[in-house]
Amino acid sequence: MSRQDRTTEELIAEALEHFDHAVEYSKRDLSDQLTLDAIAMRLSAGIDSLMHVEDGVLTSILGDQWPKMRGMRNRMAHGYAFVNSVIIVETVEGNLPPVVDVLRARLGEN
Repeated sequence: MSRQDRTTEELIAEALEHFDHAVEYSKRDLSDQLTLDAIAMRLSAGIDSLMHVEDGVLTSILGDQWPKMRGMRNRMAHGYAFVNSVIIVETVEGNLPPVVDVLRARLGEN
């Protein structure tokens, strides 16, 4: 099944799975480049999953966070080797939890 054939709920669930892994990886040794790479890849994959949801839906769920998330994903995808690890860690520890909460609420998981 292609992403275009998937429901909003399925795409959000897929994104949450990636975000959960990113959070779990952030509990490891953050001086390890492999760990930072794994976190960045999971963040990027989660945001990429959300990119297949209609923009209007994501804007209603995430508000002004959605354009920022898309921008971050683009920076990670196109300038991967140059993404600041501090920004990745701050994103997972500070910015991601409220986004995850809102997405879980949308799925009725809270």
